[in-house]
Amino acid sequence: MSEPLLKVNQLTTSIGTGSDKVNVVDNVSFEINKGETFVLLGESGSGKSITALSIMRLLPSAADIGSGEVILNGQNLFELPESKMRDVRGSKIGMIFQEPQSSLNPVLTAGQQISETLFRHQKLSKLESIKRSIELLDAVGIPEPDRRINEYPHQFSGGMKQRIMIAMALAGEPELLIADEPTTALDVTIQAQVLDLLRKLQKDTGMAILFITHDLGVTSQMADHVAVMRTGQIVEAKDKKTLFSQPEHPYTLQLFDAIPSWEKRQSESDTSKFEGTDEKCLLKVNDLKVHYPIKKGVFKRVVGHVRAVDGVTLKLHAGETLAVVGESGSGKTTMGKGILRLLQTTAGEVLYQDTDLSSLDAAALRQKRSEIQIVFQDPYSSMNPRMMIKDIVQEGMLAQGIGETSQERDQMTAELLEQVGLLPEHQLRYPHEFSGGQRQRICIARALAVKPKLIICDEPTSALDVSVQAQILALLRTLQKEYQLGYLFITHNISVVEYIAHTVAVMYQGKIVEQGDVEQVLMHPQNEYTKELLSAVPRIKKTGTD
Repeated sequence: MSEPLLKVNQLTTSIGTGSDKVNVVDNVSFEINKGETFVLLGESGSGKSITALSIMRLLPSAADIGSGEVILNGQNLFELPESKMRDVRGSKIGMIFQEPQSSLNPVLTAGQQISETLFRHQKLSKLESIKRSIELLDAVGIPEPDRRINEYPHQFSGGMKQRIMIAMALAGEPELLIADEPTTALDVTIQAQVLDLLRKLQKDTGMAILFITHDLGVTSQMADHVAVMRTGQIVEAKDKKTLFSQPEHPYTLQLFDAIPSWEKRQSESDTSKFEGTDEKCLLKVNDLKVHYPIKKGVFKRVVGHVRAVDGVTLKLHAGETLAVVGESGSGKTTMGKGILRLLQTTAGEVLYQDTDLSSLDAAALRQKRSEIQIVFQDPYSSMNPRMMIKDIVQEGMLAQGIGETSQERDQMTAELLEQVGLLPEHQLRYPHEFSGGQRQRICIARALAVKPKLIICDEPTSALDVSVQAQILALLRTLQKEYQLGYLFITHNISVVEYIAHTVAVMYQGKIVEQGDVEQVLMHPQNEYTKELLSAVPRIKKTGTD
């Protein structure tokens, strides 16, 4: 049996000094063979990325490798001087990061950034570097590579930027590619393209891949072997087929159990059918349009319009969850803000309980907004970091005149925090003292504080780990049953839609291309875009077969 390409033996990496020292990677060992994909699977804070940075010796100054060894082709990387390690990075080991925007240099063209690697590791001339850069951009699926080689990062979409990062990593012809959450920030169709590209490149070049992710669906598609990480340790490591058919560790079982799905919904005895009556209708959106003018020339004449929302019609009842699903740029969030009149609409009407919101003056609209609340994607940026949780939750109460005394509002705040799974004493803390999931719970408590009947949820779980996401979705469903809340749930996550929605509307380029009962739309889609969207969703293969 041949020697593995990479051996990580009892790696320990710590942060801090003295009594404050914490092992963020704790005695981790694994092997990667040539040509295989090894997946490190785990949630935020499990130590996956620090493991990868330890292998590359790219740790931040606060972190320190305490013990262990990393052996690449028989050579212990920890014994190499930094000058030799620079030769390894790029030529022997390539790396692509989660966020390409922050990894690419904004003042250098795509070709210049790829050429840097070619010049450093392949010793190519300027002319040869340009030719090879065009070949690499073509290999990763960038159209018109001979023209786009001269463009800057801001001229590419998120998926294209990630392709440029892959081209840069491949420029040194590495034997091992470390991919750290390379598709997390991408839409599902772009994610499918990037995963297909990585598999094709691996087949063509024979390189090994260390793939870091928190997504079980992506793991099911990509892995040969899987190691599950939690709090710096590998708690379970198996080949993909065995792990997906016979998971054993309680944490692995917890990850599987937390995945939202149609099957999980049915196991909880929840059906998709929703019988809404006109008396219970909360929201009617008729032919809503939000167009932005395109101005050109010295006199800034309007030469056209960007049709961000282009004739959307929806209906939502009390106790119903209507999911609006689509990719980035489809107009979902713009539509949500247009409904709330947080931005100017171009045409159409928004009827809340038969009241046209566009006909209300500022004071009447502010009063009506107490019944329509919004929960944003990023809870941290939607809270004032200088305000205590008590003040954040009570902001709406004060604006709407809810609660006669401060003591009464404090009591209501304590009850709201308990309702969303937090402690009453948390109201005296600040946002930075909470995890992402806890912050989102606070935002839900803030929305509930003014006793709304309709909540617009704008990607409320997309930034959360799967176990925290499961808690938030369960909380939203419980609150809906208790208060007969209507949810307009904006998301790109089809699994979440399967689990929580009663009806679904598929949005593409500002228009709704298909809508109806969730089971009908997701199980029997009619529109070609809907079919494409659903086929791109990474599905977990329980048996681990391809």
